[in-house]
Amino acid sequence: MKYYIYLLTFSVLLFSSSLLYSQGRVDGFYKGKGALEIGIGGGIEVHKKYFAGTNRVGISRTIFNANLFGAYGITKGFDVYFGLPYVAINKVKSIQDGSIYLKKLLLNVGLDKSDLQVSFAFGYSSNLAEYVSEGLSAIGQKAKVLDFRPVIHLNMESNWFVTLQGAYLYKFDPVPPAVTAALKLGKATAKYYFDFWYDFQNTSGGLDYQGTPTPDTFRKLGVSYHKVGGTFYQPLGNKFGYYVGASTVITGRNIGQGTSLNIGFIIKG
Repeated sequence: MKYYIYLLTFSVLLFSSSLLYSQGRVDGFYKGKGALEIGIGGGIEVHKKYFAGTNRVGISRTIFNANLFGAYGITKGFDVYFGLPYVAINKVKSIQDGSIYLKKLLLNVGLDKSDLQVSFAFGYSSNLAEYVSEGLSAIGQKAKVLDFRPVIHLNMESNWFVTLQGAYLYKFDPVPPAVTAALKLGKATAKYYFDFWYDFQNTSGGLDYQGTPTPDTFRKLGVSYHKVGGTFYQPLGNKFGYYVGASTVITGRNIGQGTSLNIGFIIKG
């Protein structure tokens, strides 16, 4: 279909090991050879509670973020993604964890009134500054992460689509590794795009905030979550568009529970 639309939104979670990409680290669509898309956005996340381990405690925080992100089509079935976030918590402000991902199409099968694509993505993220990683204004965990991620995408003639992806996140010591999965259902047309998504992360190891033994650094915290959200995008001409997205943390481990709102613009080159 010619109406493939690239869209990424970002939200920042307190004590997260890196910038957590809602709805998965990459999307299911391909940009096309030579196509460049740049996004500039930002948002706010308000936490009323915090999961200390899996116990909710009364810690509230307001987090602001700004993001530069994008994708480029190297070939018809080979894309590169990048992300560059900036985070502000209280009076603590810093650039956070930058990332780069490569995604390759492995299989494309034509079905009755739909196309099934299987892809594989590999990424790396790392802190870009020696930001605050301890205390209630921690920007992140300064995690260096290798991400191995299969992506299954079903695109239908009706413009509806379903994307499923999962990953193993190898995080260099002392940050514990994790596994993730994301499911997205949406519709992409020439006039608009929307999706609804569920995002999951599980860290079986690591320590807990206010737990025993007491962690000597927040970098050792194990972060898990169940999160849901949605996104709406509308083009404003052939080269420009805007998006708005919202999400909420349902439950988790060592993570803030709250609601986020993100807005921004997409520029196509």
